[in-house]
Amino acid sequence: MKALSTLAMAVIIIVVIAVVAAAAYLITSSSHHPSISTTTTPIIATNTTAPITLTVVTFSGQSANFIQYAGNLFHQLHPNVQVEVIQYPFSEYIQKELTALEAHSSQYDIIGFTSTSALDVASYLLPINESVFNFSDIIYPQEDFGGLYYNVSTNKTEVIGIAYETAVYLMAYNATIFNNQTLAQEFEQEYHMNFSPITYKNWSVVLDVDQFLTSHHITKYGFLIDDHVAHGIIDAFPAVFGWYYFRNNSLNMGNPAGLPNYNIMFEGRILPGFNYPLPSFNSSSGVQALITYRELVSYEPSPSQIQISYDNLPAFFSQGAGAFLFTSQLSYINNSKDVLLAPLPGGYAETGTDFLGISKYSSHPQLALEFLQFLVSPKVQEIAFLKYGKFPISKQAFLSLISNSSLPSYKREWLQETYYAALNATANPPNIPQTYPALIPSFNNEAFQFLTSPQYNETYAMNVLQQAANAWIKALSS
Repeated sequence: MKALSTLAMAVIIIVVIAVVAAAAYLITSSSHHPSISTTTTPIIATNTTAPITLTVVTFSGQSANFIQYAGNLFHQLHPNVQVEVIQYPFSEYIQKELTALEAHSSQYDIIGFTSTSALDVASYLLPINESVFNFSDIIYPQEDFGGLYYNVSTNKTEVIGIAYETAVYLMAYNATIFNNQTLAQEFEQEYHMNFSPITYKNWSVVLDVDQFLTSHHITKYGFLIDDHVAHGIIDAFPAVFGWYYFRNNSLNMGNPAGLPNYNIMFEGRILPGFNYPLPSFNSSSGVQALITYRELVSYEPSPSQIQISYDNLPAFFSQGAGAFLFTSQLSYINNSKDVLLAPLPGGYAETGTDFLGISKYSSHPQLALEFLQFLVSPKVQEIAFLKYGKFPISKQAFLSLISNSSLPSYKREWLQETYYAALNATANPPNIPQTYPALIPSFNNEAFQFLTSPQYNETYAMNVLQQAANAWIKALSS
């Protein structure tokens, strides 16, 4: 009992130190990303003694649990403030938020959203580009895809939300397979390529590895990739297409990441006579990407019977070579200590980060700002990983965790690979307002037809992509 009491006291001391350090960091930080306005506003201490409830709304899961935990720590700094996190299922949360926002309700102070739903809620959020967020510490490509809105009419970038964690789409692989020197030698003798996933330069190598492992009955499936028609395809296709887009100057037009909010599934420039860029995927590069995607899917369960999705991919992981997944899925994989990470073939990644913004109708906007500052401070971001497995948005937190020798080596490898991938995560789908209601279903439905059809040729692939492109142009024109 005495040992247990001592341990409990040690835990309390550690938490208090973390809270005090986080608070001290917030008070002293004031640097900014160079593309954001450098006007600063001092943090205003909450000095009222009246009880206040700060309400956050977002989708359910570990991210929401982390926000609530951080809210409890924030309460220790502001005893009169309670932070309450309202969670809804992912399929419902955005409509719940929009219903309240459209009614100008003060029900929610802080609004959660994803990259692709960012502009659905943007008009209801307070601009926070004048705040004291330390943007030099925040991983910018993560913040850029959803947190920043480029206003074409004013030629200015506005911050509409703050990324509170890092999530990137990259390659996870079963280390017990790829560290096997006998298998590595057999593959290299047969295919004359390196077996290690960190060396893959293109998607053809992935397909060769899939063929090798499944034909030798080493694994049942190859590298798994999401093919779920409701949402997964819009994540998986850009990950493959990015390799081709980055290398096709006639598509990216000097902007390898595409234009802000349109990203790589649109051309990198707006042509004369249009007020939006044209789709980029109805091209020879798009055809190559779609055929490659189809071949990847052929090494996993048939999507006509079982669609691989964000939710079930971890359950299938042990039967394959690995998977292309978001880092937020790692904690759900069994025996995750045997999993290592690599960038997408060719050394890039896709982001899928989540955000929090402040409602225009909040009764406590300054307090909401203080909480968001606290949430993304390095010490709290370290807690996010240590307690909830959420990768930090803070560079300082990343580097501190990577150098933490008390962490298992595989977790430090995750942190290092995720950090490097996050700095180059630009293979992103669009997040313009039409994305959710129109672009995702029109593209996913057409692509799913190709993934499940007996037809398998370039002509059919181009036809499918052109149909999707026509639907996108119609959505933007209207």
